[in-house]
Amino acid sequence: MSSVIPMPDAADAYPLFRLINDAHSPLGDQFFGIATGLGDGLIVSLLCSLLILFHMRAGIASLAAFIISGLVAQMLKRAFDMPRPPALLDNVHVLGQSLSSHSFPSGHATSDGVMVLLAFIIWSRADWRSWGVATLFFLAAVGRIYVGVHFPVDVAVGLFIGMVTMWLCWRWSARLPVDAWLQSAWSWKVPALIVVAQAAVLGLGYHVQPATAQPLALILPLLSLLLLAQVCKQRLAHE
Repeated sequence: MSSVIPMPDAADAYPLFRLINDAHSPLGDQFFGIATGLGDGLIVSLLCSLLILFHMRAGIASLAAFIISGLVAQMLKRAFDMPRPPALLDNVHVLGQSLSSHSFPSGHATSDGVMVLLAFIIWSRADWRSWGVATLFFLAAVGRIYVGVHFPVDVAVGLFIGMVTMWLCWRWSARLPVDAWLQSAWSWKVPALIVVAQAAVLGLGYHVQPATAQPLALILPLLSLLLLAQVCKQRLAHE
């Protein structure tokens, strides 16, 4: 005689997901709806390119870490092809588009992990700025759970991949002849052109995921170009 094994309740099977996703509120929707977009690939690559203008070694290392960790995350996504929360659970609080596949690991959280460790590389552990930036990108990663597109394990593994890759790329970047490169005028002109191109793509119709974070596609390009204008003014004055 066969017996049916009852399936565990979703709240029992995914307690941490439910704890975060069910804690939604209008204020939380506004904050996480925008903050979680900080892990978008184009946004992170724009920030890394901007950093090259001020800290070449860290900027190059972070851009390399973003690319490499992103490739690793995408390969794992296709290797495991895990379902996302809306495909497994009922009553998932979703902001933006409801996704159903390629959940593990979180690509956004992977990029966030790069930025979390980068903050402590740029500033010391005793500097409030490192903790402020790291906390912001950590919350951006947690926001992937809040907006209903990832499970906690997806986010945790993504953060781990991003941070480890950032550490490895930072170690590797010590071999780069950065001091020699800085002697060339192209050391700032090339990244400046890259920033202009990225800001243009982001500001001219690029769709940030989730859609609730679309204001970032207007704010960040404008801030980037204003900052770039100041850099160009200063650099040209010394040439």
